[in-house]
Amino acid sequence: MNRHYKDYMMVVNMLLPRKKYVKSLFIVLIILCCYTISHAKGIMPTTELDLDLKKDEVVYATISASKDSQSMSATKNFTLRWTLYRNQGLVVLMRYDNYPYQFILYKDYRLNSFTLNLLDPQGVNRSPKQPQLRITFMGIDDPFNDEKTIAHLKITGFGDMDFTRQ
Repeated sequence: MNRHYKDYMMVVNMLLPRKKYVKSLFIVLIILCCYTISHAKGIMPTTELDLDLKKDEVVYATISASKDSQSMSATKNFTLRWTLYRNQGLVVLMRYDNYPYQFILYKDYRLNSFTLNLLDPQGVNRSPKQPQLRITFMGIDDPFNDEKTIAHLKITGFGDMDFTRQ
């Protein structure tokens, strides 16, 4: 029994320095991950606007956007309205740069917003650094009476852009 104990202790002593090394490496990796996450720069919103719209009430605005802050693009027309709320879905009609969009927004987190790339509306050359406009469905009041129904939307702009409501 004494011989087995010595063999066991010899194996433990050989593995013990490796365990300390693995623990140290693990702690360093955790610290590095926390540092990276805390210093990561997310895209901060530059424009936020809360809208309370009645059915078929139209919001008119002009938007100018650029890839960098030194040059602004030409202003483009923007209109937004909603027409129908059925099955917990809000049908939204939008026009940007004379191009029509129609989409349905739900209260579910994954389906409650629509994002538009302002420099490339067709989405050919997507980049997270380009200015974007996000329309988020926040809720609705009195969904069964069409005359008094008010939808709550939030418009958020990201990047170098200027949103001017008319």
